Amino acid sequence: MILMPRHSTANMLRNGWAGLLIVLLTGLALPDAWAKPKRGAMPPLIVVERPWPPVVQVRVLLSTGSLADPPGQEGLALLTWDTALRGAGARDRGQMAQALDALGAHLDVQVDKLGASLVGEVLLEHLDPFLALLADTLLQPKLATDDIEQVRAQLLADLTHLHDDDAALAHDAVGRYLYRGQTLGRPTGGTESTLRAITPDAVRQFHKHCVVAGNVRVGFAGPVDEATAKSLLERHIALPSGTPPKLTLPHTVHDGRRLLLIDKPRHTQSEVVIAWPTVAAHHKDMTAIGIANAILGGTFTSRLNREIRELRGWSYNTWSALSSGPQLTTWALGFTPETADTTAALELAVKILEEMAEQGLTPAELRFAKDYLKGMHLASLETAERELGMRMRAQQLGMAADAIDNYAAHVEAVDYKTIQRVLREHIRPEHLTAVVVGQGRVLESKLRESAAQFEVELMPADGQPEHTSARGRAIGKRPTPVEEAPPPAVNDDPADSPEEDEPGEGNEPEDGEDGAVSPEGAP
Repeated sequence: MILMPRHSTANMLRNGWAGLLIVLLTGLALPDAWAKPKRGAMPPLIVVERPWPPVVQVRVLLSTGSLADPPGQEGLALLTWDTALRGAGARDRGQMAQALDALGAHLDVQVDKLGASLVGEVLLEHLDPFLALLADTLLQPKLATDDIEQVRAQLLADLTHLHDDDAALAHDAVGRYLYRGQTLGRPTGGTESTLRAITPDAVRQFHKHCVVAGNVRVGFAGPVDEATAKSLLERHIALPSGTPPKLTLPHTVHDGRRLLLIDKPRHTQSEVVIAWPTVAAHHKDMTAIGIANAILGGTFTSRLNREIRELRGWSYNTWSALSSGPQLTTWALGFTPETADTTAALELAVKILEEMAEQGLTPAELRFAKDYLKGMHLASLETAERELGMRMRAQQLGMAADAIDNYAAHVEAVDYKTIQRVLREHIRPEHLTAVVVGQGRVLESKLRESAAQFEVELMPADGQPEHTSARGRAIGKRPTPVEEAPPPAVNDDPADSPEEDEPGEGNEPEDGEDGAVSPEGAP
């Protein structure tokens, strides 16, 4: 994942769905090692050593993210850490940039529900002075009032741009709508009123409360051994003792079928997202859920892609993804149909979920998904940077110590009986939350009368989904009626007819369309 020094909310939400939902829809519970810090203890350290190339990535992960934003001050975590990049220690913003340039290094920040990350890369020979700069950014950022105001203005502009981007708007709204009334449903990027309510003193106090022993982890990836990394860390980072902000943890929502229709009167396409909560990242069923997700919409040969894109041509793209957290996981899917096809495509997506919950997968689908996920996991470990990110994320999510190393074995161990049970228990088609960004006046009556049976709420593009209140529609488990797909085109020349393959054989996912399935919730 490429991190940028300033965070457009829209860009933050569009870095792939797993990444997106990871940013947007996760909860947080602190592991015991974090909850009971020792005074003066060195931050927990993870090292992924690789001899080449001679570049070191350093990650500093704080467990306090936007879930700790006080009510009415949503956006505080993002405002704090974006501002922290604008000068630290004795250096102002320009001097900090010059110091990084002199080392050939860069330093970025990312904020999500779970926490904040400072991520930097530098040549091995310049690692020591780079860590001094990183330590200043972490421990003593200037957080000057002028810098806070400049970042606030940028975040307010990002909110305006968000309303112009249907995909980002839908992705932002679905978490706020699904988890409304909870801290998890409050926007990481804040709203205009909450951003304006944050004082410079609140920013400085938030930073002070976050950077304490027991709330920080550090990782190194590259040509650095553990002894060297530990020595450097002891030299540069001494964390004060303290207690991080208290968090209110999320809970699962079962509220029937409800749909938020965000009105974009002049748009000819709709952005559709359907989501529901399921178990935490460390749950025993999460590996099987990852397999099911690959078949649902996580590959180019998935059921959503075949039924909505290939057979009916209703959407150029389809996807599904998991956003795992230590308390719960959000499972979501989406597509982008024309306005005229929106209702039918929504009904078909619900039908696919109903069939998977009731009938499960085929043995061929199970075999294909296992092979696909094992291959994707192996590829994700090719670079030290990717492996470090996965390992730090796994620890943050409270996953087992062997979750990354033994992922392939865990996937292979999922049998047909297990996958059928998991689908029955963890796909809950009677409880779905949907967001549709499109022509509200054209779609409202059609969606209300749809066989998908959603309770529909209409909202303007600049509305606040977390403040809606209507309940979903309670339904039975009657299958959603859907018209049959058109038959495939007939090829009159037998010589041109391909042999029939098992699902997925001979079809590689296109770039950006593999659903970005994360093994057991790791990035």
